[in-house]
Amino acid sequence: MKIDEKQLLEEKTNLQKDFDMLSVRIKKYEEETGKMKSNLNAVYGAIQLVDKLLKSVDKDTMPAEKQKALEIATT
Repeated sequence: MKIDEKQLLEEKTNLQKDFDMLSVRIKKYEEETGKMKSNLNAVYGAIQLVDKLLKSVDKDTMPAEKQKALEIATT
């Protein structure tokens, strides 16, 4: 079986299309991963803030309205 230049050029074109498509997909997923990491950090920061507020709250002397608001915020 003999391979000619035309076949090789077609194969190269197909491989280049695959390469380009994969490069675009990788870039997209890297961007999405970055956004998800940012969201994860924001949620963790919110958790830390709620933990800090919970430590500073005396539940026995808290007015009922504030207690209810705290319960809503932490669930």
